[in-house]
Amino acid sequence: MVCGLIELLLSKKYHQKLFKFRTLVEFFSSKKSQIVNKQLNHGNYVKELQNQLKSIEEILTEYKTEERMIAEALLQQEVELWQDCLNMEHRISVWENDSKWPDKINSKIQNREHSINSLTRLSIGSKNLPTEVNEFQNFLDNHGGRTGGWTEDEHLKFLKHYKMKKFKYKNECKDPENEDFNNDDHHDHHHEEEEEENELSTLTIDHHEQQIIKDENLDKINKDNTNVNMNVLHDELANIIMTKTPKEIAEHEKWWKEFQKLENAKRKAIKIWSENRRLNMQNRKQCKEKNDDNDDDTMGTNHKSHIRQHLSISQLEARKAELEIWRNQREEIKKQEELLKKKIENQSKQAELELKRKRQAKIQHKISMYKQEKMAKKLSTLHQLKIQTEMEQLSRQQKINEAASRIEQRTINQLNQLSARKKAKEQSEIPRQELLERIPIQTNIQVTRDPQRLCQLTKGWEIRLTQPKTQTIIHQGLNLSVNTGRMIPQWRRNL
Repeated sequence: MVCGLIELLLSKKYHQKLFKFRTLVEFFSSKKSQIVNKQLNHGNYVKELQNQLKSIEEILTEYKTEERMIAEALLQQEVELWQDCLNMEHRISVWENDSKWPDKINSKIQNREHSINSLTRLSIGSKNLPTEVNEFQNFLDNHGGRTGGWTEDEHLKFLKHYKMKKFKYKNECKDPENEDFNNDDHHDHHHEEEEEENELSTLTIDHHEQQIIKDENLDKINKDNTNVNMNVLHDELANIIMTKTPKEIAEHEKWWKEFQKLENAKRKAIKIWSENRRLNMQNRKQCKEKNDDNDDDTMGTNHKSHIRQHLSISQLEARKAELEIWRNQREEIKKQEELLKKKIENQSKQAELELKRKRQAKIQHKISMYKQEKMAKKLSTLHQLKIQTEMEQLSRQQKINEAASRIEQRTINQLNQLSARKKAKEQSEIPRQELLERIPIQTNIQVTRDPQRLCQLTKGWEIRLTQPKTQTIIHQGLNLSVNTGRMIPQWRRNL
């Protein structure tokens, strides 16, 4: 119903434009014919004709631009429909290939078996592990491994396009002031995840917590918009992955969010567990060192008590000084080792930070170069369009001026021809006038009336009477006796 109303309005609009164009052309042709037939003065209507020509040209250009826009829209629709047909053809071919291989094991079952095997291997030594680790392993066991029952190719495609489209739809709902900053963060995050698949494992827990808080805040602020955008996102991902429906993609998205949540909890728990383990190891080491020192002291006291009998006081003091020096040296060596470890850790952290900074700077440089190239292309196209429109306007104005000058020249030539004809006619009448002027004019003519003129013969009768008389034969009818068969039919004449 709506499409029919739109088509009706468009047809009415085009009919009005064509009717206006037709009236202008008819008016222009009538004025032109009147000027040619000398019914109007050409000097007063030149500007009016020029304005009419301009209006006709404007209507034509507007009609052509609208036709071109409609053609481009139809072409775009055709391309989209063709792309949908190709996607559907690819999907059908994938279904056919899957049906041809019935012995092929489903990827979901494979991933589940893999996760079960890995879980059985880890279950032996997982008695002392945190509960979060066991929960994560159970989740992987129940939901098809680290890809959620999908193939590696499907899962990687989902991650790649999901993150791009998700940040795109989120940035549409954000404030315009923070839009550029968020876009830069999105590009950095996206490129880092494309370059290294396992980079998520190296990110800190604080970063994950901040990202989760940001996502929750954005979901609260733009709940309605995100629901609509997520539906569109699922449709787009279904067109990209081909083998999955939007409903399956929505379920996989829920699985991915739960997977990230459990994985972050597992990492946090493992970090806390490793920290506690390190502290316990350190405490054990310190206790062991203390026990060693106590053993040394006990041995020293026993040795002292044994040697006291044989050593003098000066010798005992020298032995004590040597023992203190040895202890100080051992403490200094330990301190130096700890300093070296801290220095190495700081250097590795600084190197990682430097690499991240370089990567981010490189990505930002690429983004800025891309933006500059895009802006330059846009400006060049706008400049070319401006020059093209100016050239078209100049050519149109030149054609209008040429047409007006042509009409003016034609009218001038016709007027010159008329004036030349008048002059030729006047010049042909000059000798006749001169002849008439040369004839002498008689004046004061006196005429007397002849009363017998009416009773006199004319010259024609006088000539006729003076001519000699000739005998004329008078034709009479034939004698009946000469032709006896007159008025008798042929069949009765000899009876």
